[in-house]
Amino acid sequence: MKTTRISVIGVGYLGAVHAAAMAELGHDVVGLDVDAERIATLQSGRAPFHEPGFEETLARGLGAERLRFTTDYADIADADVHFLGLGTPQKPDGFGADLSYLEAAVDALAEVLPTRDGAPTLVVGKSTVPAGTARMLAGRLEQIEGVTLMWNPEFLREGFAVQDTLAPDRLVYGVAAPG
Repeated sequence: MKTTRISVIGVGYLGAVHAAAMAELGHDVVGLDVDAERIATLQSGRAPFHEPGFEETLARGLGAERLRFTTDYADIADADVHFLGLGTPQKPDGFGADLSYLEAAVDALAEVLPTRDGAPTLVVGKSTVPAGTARMLAGRLEQIEGVTLMWNPEFLREGFAVQDTLAPDRLVYGVAAPG
């Protein structure tokens, strides 16, 4: 059986937990972040935050060689599924979410996706975003053959993030109908 190749872009709290959990489920996972220090910390098997069960899950993924971390988008070009787990903090003026990290990540991802020559590729948003964000991001990906954008918001509870990711109590997905 073919192993699904997954990337998780943004390996802060949400993304790092998701990457380790996907590796725990047997997928080949590459976590990507622009923060080289965070990448080095995770690649060494250390958690940059406290979350029960995370460091052990991280260690199992790294030890089984199903999980690795990078700062280079070229390293994730061949993934079948790309999860977007980036922060969407409040804008400095206090009005709305700052989507700049998400937009920059989608633009960088769009640069490497054409190397898949139209092979089916799924881009899945996990971040908490305002209504209309997926439509806006889909416009950045629409010219790339074979790419589908969907949203799967995360419902994590601090202290239970690994458990909630491996055995969620609910799954919500949104994807535009073709045509």
